[in-house]
Amino acid sequence: MRKTIDYFFSPASGFTYLGHQALMALAAEVGAMVRFHPLDIRRVYAEMGITHPLEQCEARQSYRIEDQRRWARLRGLRMTPNPAHHPVDVRLPCRVILATGRLGLDQDAVTLACLRGVWAEGRNISDPGELCEALHQIDMPAYDILHEAEAEHVRDEAGAVTQSAIEAGIFGAPTYVVDGERFWGQDRIEFMREKLLRAAA
Repeated sequence: MRKTIDYFFSPASGFTYLGHQALMALAAEVGAMVRFHPLDIRRVYAEMGITHPLEQCEARQSYRIEDQRRWARLRGLRMTPNPAHHPVDVRLPCRVILATGRLGLDQDAVTLACLRGVWAEGRNISDPGELCEALHQIDMPAYDILHEAEAEHVRDEAGAVTQSAIEAGIFGAPTYVVDGERFWGQDRIEFMREKLLRAAA
């Protein structure tokens, strides 16, 4: 039976950006399906009483930047340590990613466009115009996607995704879930690979 990876993430998370392509490569390697669950991470933090990373002490913030630089080098990714538009309201990009799925389009490509927009291209992904440009850049029907993203059913779905994540004990991004087991952080992808390969054996 084909395995499923439930992918809980924020479209503006630096560590989600660092792990996104590695996740998709793993899914292709093991033949797993990825289900996309874009989160309003600020709501997750608020409801769980978690301090936002950008509100933590200076030592932790500076370490996060050091660590992201290391991972960006390892992954071969361009990454700005302090993006011009971060933190950013992710409610629109969350809906855009969900709308992409509803239209039968490539959620992987759109998610990466959002993440890359924040961390490599200096985009404000909460702005419809800039998000539209990011979608056009990857040859996606931007106007159709943005129109669908404004539909009431997509707004309801976006709220439900975040709420279901909270109820499932998801407290950070990215978190990957396989058969109910959580893997928090893109540095846990190797543990997830081991689980998936063991299940396929």
